[in-house]
Amino acid sequence: MENSSNPTSASDLHMYKDMAAWWPLLSAPEDYAEEAAFFKQVLAEFSSKPVQTVLELGSGGGNNASFLKHSFHMTLVDLSALMLAVSQKLNPECVHVQGDMRSVDLGRIFDAVFVHDAVMYMTSLRDLRKAVTTAYEHCREEGVALFVPDFTAKRSSLPPSTRARC
Repeated sequence: MENSSNPTSASDLHMYKDMAAWWPLLSAPEDYAEEAAFFKQVLAEFSSKPVQTVLELGSGGGNNASFLKHSFHMTLVDLSALMLAVSQKLNPECVHVQGDMRSVDLGRIFDAVFVHDAVMYMTSLRDLRKAVTTAYEHCREEGVALFVPDFTAKRSSLPPSTRARC
């Protein structure tokens, strides 16, 4: 895994600190409606029981949650306090927690865990394992963990033990 998307790079720090208040102009919530509807469908379809509670790790400005909150009780975790402040304006009914998806411990479980494109900041296998472990530790038995990176390796290049059945 490359380290080109390191969340501590100067450009990322600038985006998530100095430019956080501009996030709704750079990435409008309404642009997330279609994919949020798809995520809602996936969460519901692949859970053995109805999904009521969802933990979103790396929630950023809360654009996905602005749609998912109509169907689920959302808890949103993000590393950036300023991005959480943006999300709190958009999603005041959601629980917001500042934390790192690699290590946060909320002391409870959820019906589903959702990680959108923030998973792309896990640029080492060690960090990715930590984030997946956090999701696992917060997801109920037979719950759903949905990871949605911007892109993935070709399926054929992955070791057989890591391939999901389709």
